[in-house]
This record gives sequence, C-alpha cells and structure tokens, in this order.
Amino acid sequence: MDVFWVPLLATLMVLHQTTSASDTEEVIGVLGRSVTFRTHNTDKSAAFWNFGNDPIVTVAFEDPPRPVFSKDKFQTRFAVSENGRVLTISQLRMEDAGTYSVLTDGKRSTFTLQVFGELAEPTVTCEAQNCSDGSCSFSLRCSVPGAGLGNVSYSWRVRDQPWDGDSVVLRVNESSREEPEPLTCTARNPVSSRSVTVTIPGVLCSASATDPPSPGAHSGSWIRIGVVAGVEIASLLSIYLVFYCKSKGH
Repeated sequence: MDVFWVPLLATLMVLHQTTSASDTEEVIGVLGRSVTFRTHNTDKSAAFWNFGNDPIVTVAFEDPPRPVFSKDKFQTRFAVSENGRVLTISQLRMEDAGTYSVLTDGKRSTFTLQVFGELAEPTVTCEAQNCSDGSCSFSLRCSVPGAGLGNVSYSWRVRDQPWDGDSVVLRVNESSREEPEPLTCTARNPVSSRSVTVTIPGVLCSASATDPPSPGAHSGSWIRIGVVAGVEIASLLSIYLVFYCKSKGH
C-alpha cells in the first residue's frame, strides 16, 4: 500500500463519522460496457470513493489531480475525472454490482449499481400439439438463453396487434382452411429488447411427434420391406442363372 494512503485512511474514518445522510441513486450497467458515477458536490476538497466498505481511490483537489488507488485491481478498469467528482468503471463484470459512495467535505453521494447482460435473439419451440377435424391447437414457448439477464419479460403479437398478454407460453389455434399469420415474440430485460418472428407457427410442431401411428402403419411398412427384398432376390437369382448358363456352354 502506498504510504500516502495511510493518513488518507485516517481522514476517511473521520469523514465516515461526520457524513450526512443522502439519497441513493439507482444505476443500471450493461455487462462488458462502461458506467459512470457523478457527484454534484463541488466543494474543493479531497474525494474518497468506496465500493461498499472497501476503499477504491482518493483524489486530492489539485491540478493536475493525483488519484491514489487502494489496490492494484482497481487501477485497470476504474478511472476518475473532474478532480475526483466522477468515477468510471469500464468492461463491467457481474461482480461489479453493489453500492458505491463518494465522500467530499463530509458529504456523501451513494450509488447502487445493477449489472445485466444483453439479451440474445429469443428461441421459439413447440411444447405440445393436438390436431383433429382439420384444425390444430399447439403451445409455443419463447425463451432466451444466458445468465445474468435479470427479470426477462415476454410478449407476443400478430402483426402489430398484441396477443394473449405477457406470457412465456402461447396457445395457438389454427385451421387448415385459414392462412396462418406470423407470430412475433419479444423478450425484454432492463438493458435490452430482442424479437423473433415465426412465419408459419404450425411448422414448429411435427404431427408425428405427438400423434401415434395408425394400427396399420407398421404392417404396411413390413409389406413394403418384403416387396423390396423380393425384387432384390429375384435380380440376384437372374444374374446367377446367366453366369451358370454361360459356364455350361448354353
């Protein structure tokens, strides 16, 4: 630890005892990007930045400012500007989420950071299907892979019209006499929104995956196999007879 940091820590302890309460600002950051905290206190005194109870950096009010970081790990992605009144974190990670504060002249500004990943394109899959009398009903599930996405909400629409409120699973009814309409699923989280459109929803559901084969399906298959096998045996027998006759001089 830099020897200059020791007296600053002592000053910081005093400031903790004399700090006045302040409102907390909610800040949302995107995984892999940058976020900035700014205090509106313009007092010409040193700025002490903390992450929870862990000191980050101290900046004396001087030109040029000389930031003193408490640990090496903070120097790679943390930067201060405007005489220590602004703290910027680059290449955000999930573990950066938490409470940050800055002390200046006994006044404290507090920030609560939440970090979320951006959504990938949603995937629509078929959960179930039931077909009878020329119409089918099936359930479609919309989902987005990944961790650290926060609270993801889903909505469906047909063309520009909302469909069935907000739901992960959508139940659809289609008739063979009607032209199927494209369905669009939109997924949202606090930092992004992504959509995917299914042009023919019924294609996602295979009838063979849900409807059992008819009683004669297996016997018909065996009949086709027997016919093919009989043709192949007859062909081989004909070839054998031709070679046999040639060998006998016929």
